[in-house]
Amino acid sequence: MELSPDTFSWLIAQAARLRASHGDVIGVPVLVEPTGEFFPDDFTLDHEGTERLLARLASYTPLDEELPLRVGFEEPEDTGQAGGSCGTGGCGTGGGRGPAARGRVIPMDQGYGVVVDVRDAGSPVTLTTTLARSVGTLVLAEGGEEVSPDEVGPVSEVCAAALGLGLLLLNGAAVYAKGCGGIKLHRATHLTVEESAATLALFCRVYEHEPRRVKKHLEVTQAEAFDEALAWVDSNPVIVAQLRDTPELLEAGAFELLPPKGLLGRLFTRKADAKAPPPAKRARTPEEERKIARAKALVDEALGTS
Repeated sequence: MELSPDTFSWLIAQAARLRASHGDVIGVPVLVEPTGEFFPDDFTLDHEGTERLLARLASYTPLDEELPLRVGFEEPEDTGQAGGSCGTGGCGTGGGRGPAARGRVIPMDQGYGVVVDVRDAGSPVTLTTTLARSVGTLVLAEGGEEVSPDEVGPVSEVCAAALGLGLLLLNGAAVYAKGCGGIKLHRATHLTVEESAATLALFCRVYEHEPRRVKKHLEVTQAEAFDEALAWVDSNPVIVAQLRDTPELLEAGAFELLPPKGLLGRLFTRKADAKAPPPAKRARTPEEERKIARAKALVDEALGTS
């Protein structure tokens, strides 16, 4: 499945909205890689171990380190199929429960609870993907962002990618699992593998993280999607510059995307863009200044930085 221009524009607009409203708080995120350097804690498959993993993921975001976070596990609903499931995560449909029903975030009297499907806990990749998306949801909630229930899943993943967790999400966007019916492809994300790759490619170019750091952690399906997404991004250097410097210009999605160019075309485009002066920032209107000030005040209050 190819990434459509409309979908790519929506992803860019969502990333721009988050950066325009919370760029000062987000700062310059690191690219979180699935290595011992970024995950030095001993992991155990229980509440304590999963909560340590959740806390580690949250530590790479602006969330308050003292914010109470709890993890709960739930069993998948009965599929009603004879013979049940082999329990590997590679069988059956899981009763139709996709990413929308997994990694739910529940506000509590103090902090939040994250509900993890036990099937996700059986794989380090799907578990990390689920928790990374949950962290995106937590940041949206703490930042006072109002997102419709239909969009909270994908927007949470765009947010998580913008915070440096996109590689973890991309790995979970296409997981091959062996079950009683053979090898099947599963997706632990709301976004498709192409869409997840696009958010990660944007992140790498905006914050100047080397793509080779991403590629060394990718399986074939994810690597192909990432290369295609990078071709889109590198064919639109003006969009990347605006997302970095003037994201408010992209929030409404009123921009034109150029189609992916060939390798030589992209190289010439990037060289020409490097020689060009940085785009001038448009003066914000008083209403935009008030909007940004209100959003920043909400974030500062929520994250305890006021």
